[in-house]
Amino acid sequence: MFNYRVYWTFAKKSFLRSAVYRFDVWSRLGSNIIFLLMWGSIWTALYAGKEEAGGVSFEAMLTYIVVSQFLTGVNGAGTPLWEIQEKVRTGDIALELMRPFDVPLRYLFADFGSVAFYIVTALLPLYTVIFIFMDVALPNDWLTWVYFIIASVIGFLIRYCIEMSFGLLTFFLVETGGIEDIFYFAMSLLSGSVIPLWFFPDWLATIAIYLPFQGIYYIPNSIFIGEIAGLEILTSIGIQLFWVVVTYLVLRLIWSQASKKVIVQGG
Repeated sequence: MFNYRVYWTFAKKSFLRSAVYRFDVWSRLGSNIIFLLMWGSIWTALYAGKEEAGGVSFEAMLTYIVVSQFLTGVNGAGTPLWEIQEKVRTGDIALELMRPFDVPLRYLFADFGSVAFYIVTALLPLYTVIFIFMDVALPNDWLTWVYFIIASVIGFLIRYCIEMSFGLLTFFLVETGGIEDIFYFAMSLLSGSVIPLWFFPDWLATIAIYLPFQGIYYIPNSIFIGEIAGLEILTSIGIQLFWVVVTYLVLRLIWSQASKKVIVQGG
């Protein structure tokens, strides 16, 4: 029987641990601000005083970048990929198998705790000020906010499943450094985190549409600024739900094979 109390305990402890290591929170926030300023400056220069480009106004594009950096902060507050890989390399992951809980779910709920602390103490105060004083386009109706939050949560789950699956590949590969660089580059580009998919050349946009990465940033961001609207919102969220199921099943498959590998080799 699934015991929610066990996993919510992990979330609570992760929240409290984040409260202890506040320097890590503030350093992440500082990094987030730097990238926000960098990408904001780049897109300001690219628009070069134009009202719009590719049918998208500068205000909408600036809002896209601000929201994207907010979600980057949310996604970056979870368990680092290197931590999972290190546990696999050192064999500490074997200790997790001996405990009465599901390891992927344990890390997910721990992420909920650290992300919740980061949002409440750092991201919300900062981005509230940004939205008040910057010329950004906010949704006009509450339903758009609801859809955005739903899409953002699903995007977080997609990102988690993909990263955890990749981290568990350390069970089967001696070194993942080069592959990891390619992985993060592909996820950053094809998710539309800094360059929206509508600016992609047709061939690259087609590739991105058929991959799960778009559900992490592009869909939530586009819903927020109104580029995805009406019934298209439900279709896009449906696509996200499809990918979260697929990526979760892939994660379960990799974890199943990885845990067997640990048991066979004796940890």
